[in-house]
Amino acid sequence: MIKILFLLSLFSLFCHARNITLDFLEDKPRSLTKDFYISQYLDQNTTPTQVKQLLGDVKNMNWKLFYKFANKIDDFSFERITYCKKLPASLFEGKDSDCVKVGLTPYKATKIEPKKLDAIANAITYKYPHDAQIYHLIAQRSFSSLMKASPKLFFDVFNSVGNTFRQKYYNIPLPATKVITLSKKYNFNTMINKIVYNPKLDNLQKSILKFDASHLNAQSNFLLGLNAIKMGYEDIAQWYFKLSQKKAKQNFDKDKALFWQYLIKRNTKLLKELLLQSKDINIYTLFAYEKLHLFPTNIYTSINPKQSKTPFDITDPFAWLKIQQKFKKRIFPNFKAKKVAALALNSKDTQPHVSKLIYRFSDNKHYYFLEYRRYIKNLSLKKQALIFALARQESRFIPTDVSYSYALGLMQFMPFVAKGIAKQQGYRDFKYEDMFNPKIAYHFADIHLDYLQKHLFHPLLIAYAYNAGIGYTKRNIIKNEETFGQKRYEPFLSMELLPNAQARKYGKKVLANYIVYAHILGIKDITLLNQLQKLRQKSHISDF
Repeated sequence: MIKILFLLSLFSLFCHARNITLDFLEDKPRSLTKDFYISQYLDQNTTPTQVKQLLGDVKNMNWKLFYKFANKIDDFSFERITYCKKLPASLFEGKDSDCVKVGLTPYKATKIEPKKLDAIANAITYKYPHDAQIYHLIAQRSFSSLMKASPKLFFDVFNSVGNTFRQKYYNIPLPATKVITLSKKYNFNTMINKIVYNPKLDNLQKSILKFDASHLNAQSNFLLGLNAIKMGYEDIAQWYFKLSQKKAKQNFDKDKALFWQYLIKRNTKLLKELLLQSKDINIYTLFAYEKLHLFPTNIYTSINPKQSKTPFDITDPFAWLKIQQKFKKRIFPNFKAKKVAALALNSKDTQPHVSKLIYRFSDNKHYYFLEYRRYIKNLSLKKQALIFALARQESRFIPTDVSYSYALGLMQFMPFVAKGIAKQQGYRDFKYEDMFNPKIAYHFADIHLDYLQKHLFHPLLIAYAYNAGIGYTKRNIIKNEETFGQKRYEPFLSMELLPNAQARKYGKKVLANYIVYAHILGIKDITLLNQLQKLRQKSHISDF
């Protein structure tokens, strides 16, 4: 009830929806933020002439934005592309070659019966021979035919048809000579990704158990190591993990590869090597710190000195964009001068902005701000730690952050989620821009987390649900008998093999953030080791 009253009290502050005009958009820099406002403008009552003026201002023309333009502009090419992109697979027969090229993806082609797909392929052969070959191969439903194709054709089909089709028709052992041939091509890295993350491609997984992968990238070698682990070949896995560590360019990936070498050998020397190798803070280094009864010393919760007054409106996304553009122009003679200029903007509410302007990997400083804490100070410390952990990963505490998918603000709410919470809570005349206000963003996060925490009891699962949705988390993690549990290498193996790439990395990052914030806030009963232990018993992480 208190939360509802709070939200209703904000009504007087935000009672008028903004009418976005061309004049407002005219001088705004091309950016994801401007794209978001253009998207809103297209939802208004606008004319084709007005809309056309904005085409050149778009930074990232995603399909959602493209369709909005198509609905407003009286232009045949826009209408045609939209029609073909949205055309169901069953209706492509008889369509012209250009329409097929635009709309019939390999995945969609798997939904068409072979004879009709062959007919479509024959019709476009003259203009688009490569696409026609792709459709013919899909129509054959034959892995032996696919293996006879050129490497480019092989990858264009195999990597694009979808999990169900691959499982049904392509889960057949690859000859060692074919593995060697294909592995010399860059797209083999994507193929490994498709194979290892799908537990039902067991025959293909056996085919890639052991071969010379020294020319493949770090992630592929890491996945090959996990593949060997699943089949019980620890020595082979160790070999791949060493290759992955050697090939890795990012600290996170190097740490991950070395950590898995430790999991196999259980040699404490490898944990010490991990901490010597990396100054990064992630679940791998935090594990090493806790096992060695240490804690990282390169954590900073504040930047000094600060001025008493906030130097710009932190809820105005274009104010922050202008500052960023200024600092990108390289007007400073050296980094010291740039840092002085950035620190001149420092205040209690702009530390995240300043850190973004002056942050350098080589400094080995990790900022864990308690930004805008005054808005959540009445929540439990554990709830505060979770909100901070999510906010740090979502936006690095920048209140006006806008993502490629138009997730908004400090807590990166998707517009439809924010609107749903506002409606549920009786928050009238809600505007998406309200999410740029840290006070509102934190309270919406508090409400959303109340909903998630009704059934999810672990920060990792909550992170998965926050990123990928509670339905995905329930269906693919909680109800999946293969995830977590008491098997060897758990919970790490399940964390590494989560098929959703974004949620997989996001969950690990948020969990690490949560452990650090628990330490900063003095929560004694939360450590990484005890949180990992809880993941081995599903009754401790969810009541689904």
